[in-house]
Amino acid sequence: MIDTVATILLLLVGGYLLIGIIFYFPFIRKGIHNIDGGVKGASTFMKVLIFPGTIALWPFLLKKVKKGEPS
Repeated sequence: MIDTVATILLLLVGGYLLIGIIFYFPFIRKGIHNIDGGVKGASTFMKVLIFPGTIALWPFLLKKVKKGEPS
């Protein structure tokens, strides 16, 4: 029983993270510019820095990109 619960939990977390990773690439190309215009000349280092946060917070960022509201 506990193995089944743990497996389901790991699959859910893995799916969430996978969606976050998939979301990151279009977000870094276009979406982030809708939220913050100052990112236009950002370095690759900055893009790597926001990678974990984008993956963790992708539902909130997706909502902001759809609304087009700045942070």
